[in-house]
Amino acid sequence: MPSQRRTRAFVLIVALVILITIYITSGEQQTLTSDFYTKTQEALQAKEYEAAARERDAVGVDERLKAAADAAKQAANEKGQQYIDSVEGPGEKSVAGRVKLNTDDGEKKFKGVAMQGGKSRDSAEEKVDETPEDHEIEMELNAILKKSPVIIFSKSYCPHSARAKHILLDVYNIKPAPHVVELDEHPLGDRLQAELAKSTGRRTVPNVLVMAASIGGGDEIAELDATRKLEDTLKAMMGSRAIEVSRKEVHTNAEMTALR
Repeated sequence: MPSQRRTRAFVLIVALVILITIYITSGEQQTLTSDFYTKTQEALQAKEYEAAARERDAVGVDERLKAAADAAKQAANEKGQQYIDSVEGPGEKSVAGRVKLNTDDGEKKFKGVAMQGGKSRDSAEEKVDETPEDHEIEMELNAILKKSPVIIFSKSYCPHSARAKHILLDVYNIKPAPHVVELDEHPLGDRLQAELAKSTGRRTVPNVLVMAASIGGGDEIAELDATRKLEDTLKAMMGSRAIEVSRKEVHTNAEMTALR
C-alpha cells in the first residue's frame, strides 16, 4: 500500500490541477467578455466586411467594363455592316470578297480583287486548273496589295495616270501613303494588267485600288476630288487602316495647272 505521505502528495497534485483548470477557464471567459477582446473582434469583422465589399465592387466594375466593351464592339460591327450595306446593298453579299456598289442605273461601280487564302480569285470557287504562270501573277498581285491600302496601277508615260497620282500623292495627305506600280516598268506588267482587267473589270490605267477594290481611273479620281467626296470615300473604304486622310487646302500654280 502507498504510504500516507504519497497519498497526500497525489491528492495535492490533483487539487492543484483542478484549480489551474478552473483558473484558466475563468480567464478565458473573462477574456472573451472583455471590452478589448470584443472591440478587437469587431475591428477584424469590419475589415473582413470592407474587403468583401471591395471585392464585390471590383467584380461590378469588371462587369461594367465588359458590358461597355461588348456594347462598343456591337456598335462597331453595326457601323461596319451599315457601310457594307451602303456599298453592296442591303442583304447582298460580296462574291469572293469583292466590293460591289449599286448605282442608280444598276451598274456595279466598285469591283475588287478578292483576297482568299493568300490568293486572288475571280469567283467563290477555287481555281482547280491554275497554271504556274497564273499562280505567279496571283502571288505578285497579292504582294503588291499588301504594300498599302491604296494602290495606284499606272504607266509612267500616261497623262491620266499622272493626274491621278498628282491628286492622291500631292493634293491629299494619305497615310499609309499610296503605293504606285508602273506597269510599263514592271517585269510582269502586261500580265498584271490582264489579271486586273479580269478582277476589277478595268483594263486601262490608271486603276486605283482601295483595300483591293477599284474605285476607278483618272476621271473618277478627279471627279471625286472635285465634288469633295474623295476624302470620305477613302476613309470609309480604308477603315481602321487609315491613319490620316485629308485634303491640302493650299495649291501652287503648278498644282492647279496639273489638276486642269
